[in-house]
Amino acid sequence: MAPRRSPERSRQPRHQSVDGLARTGRYAGSVTDTSGRRLLYAPAFSGLLATTFVLGLTSSFIAPFGSLWATGEIGMSARSLGAFMTINSLCAIAIGTAVGRWSDSVLSRRTLLLVGASAGALGNVGYAFVRDPVLLTAIGSSALALAAMNFAQLFAHVREEIARHEGADATFLMGVMRACYALAWTAGPNLGAALKGDFGYRGLFLTTAGFFLLLIGCVLGFVRRRPRSEQPRATGANEARGSRWSAWGLGEPGVLAHCLAFGLMFAAFTLNGLNLPLVLKQSGADETAIATAFAVSPLCEMAFMVGFGHVAARGHQRAVIVLGTSAAIVYFVALRFAAAPWHVYALQVLNASAVAVVTSVAIPYFQDLLPSRAGIATSLYSSALKAGALIGFATFGVLGSRVDGRGLFLVCAAFATATVSLIVLATPRGRTARAPTKASL
Repeated sequence: MAPRRSPERSRQPRHQSVDGLARTGRYAGSVTDTSGRRLLYAPAFSGLLATTFVLGLTSSFIAPFGSLWATGEIGMSARSLGAFMTINSLCAIAIGTAVGRWSDSVLSRRTLLLVGASAGALGNVGYAFVRDPVLLTAIGSSALALAAMNFAQLFAHVREEIARHEGADATFLMGVMRACYALAWTAGPNLGAALKGDFGYRGLFLTTAGFFLLLIGCVLGFVRRRPRSEQPRATGANEARGSRWSAWGLGEPGVLAHCLAFGLMFAAFTLNGLNLPLVLKQSGADETAIATAFAVSPLCEMAFMVGFGHVAARGHQRAVIVLGTSAAIVYFVALRFAAAPWHVYALQVLNASAVAVVTSVAIPYFQDLLPSRAGIATSLYSSALKAGALIGFATFGVLGSRVDGRGLFLVCAAFATATVSLIVLATPRGRTARAPTKASL
C-alpha cells in the first residue's frame, strides 16, 4: 500500500519550477519530494554556477602573471614582491575572518558580495594605472583585500542553499560548484596571455575589472537575499562555551589543526605559483607555454572534483584529502627534475588532484566541522588558504634570492609533507569529518 502523502505535499506540484518557488519565497530548498541531485538542473542553481564561473574569471586572467608583472613591469625585487603580497594577504585575512563571523549573524551575504565585487572592480582599475609600489600596496591591502572575501561568502551561500533542499548531496554539489570555478581557469590563463600580448598588463587589469562588474550583475540576478533570521545559528554547547576562541570556531575539535594543514598546503601552491613561471621563463619558455602550464591543471581539476566528490559523498572525505595532498608531495619533488615545459604539463595531473581536494572536497569537509555556521567555517577555510598564501609569499621573499628555483620546489614538498602529517594526526574527536547524510541536511 502506498504511503499516505501529507496534504501540504499533495498541494505541491512535483513539476513546479524552482523559479516559481523563489517567487513565493520558498526557493529550491523547499522542494522535499525530489532527488537532491535534481538541484543541478534547477535554474536557480544554474545561476549560482554562472556566478561561480564569473568569480573564477576575476582571478584566472591575472594570477598566472602576477609575479611577472610585479618584477618586470613594476620593478619589484623578490624580497619586495614577498613583502607586497604578505601585506595584502594579512589585510585580506583580517577582513575575511571578521566578515565571515558577521555574515552568520548580522550582514546579508548578498550585500557583502556586492561590496566585494565593487571593491574588486575599483582595485583592478587602480592596478591598471598606478605604478608606484607604495600606492599599489595601499590598493591591494584595501580594495582587493575586501574583494578577497567573495569566494568564502559565495560558497557559504551555496552551502546554505543546498541545505534547504532536503536530501541534497552537499559534497557532490559543492564539488560541481568548485569544478565550475576551475572551468574559468582552463580558458582564463591562455586568454589572459593573448590579451596581455595585445594590450599589455593594463588591458589584463581592466578586463578583470570588467569581470567584477559582471559579477555584480550575477549577484543581483542569482544570489537571493536571506534575512539573518532565516540563517541557521550555532546553538547548544557552542554558544554555552561563550569563549572568544569558540566563537571563532577554533575551539572545535580538529578545526585549528586542519586550518594549519590546509594553510601549509596552500603555502606550497602559492610558492609554486610564484616560482614556476620564473623557472619556465629561465628555461626559455614563452608566455604561451607558461599560460598552458597553468591551464592544464584546472582542466584536469574539473574531472577530479566531480570524481572525488562522488567518492567523498560515500563517507571517504578524509581518505580522499590524504590521497590528494600526498600526490602534491610527488608533484613538487618531480618538478625538481623537470627539464622541459612538456614535463611540467604532464606533472600538472598530479597537481590537479591535490588542488581538487584542497579547494573542493575540503570546503564541505571544513563546513562539516562547524555545523550551522557556514559563514565562519568557510571564512576560516578561506583565511587558512590566505594565511598559507602569506607563508608562501614570505618564503619566496626570504628564499627567492638565496635558493634557486628548483630548490624552492623541494621547499614546497616539505610544506606538503607537513600537511599530510597534520591531516593524518588531526582526527576530530567524536566524529569524522565526512559527507553529511541526507538526514543531516
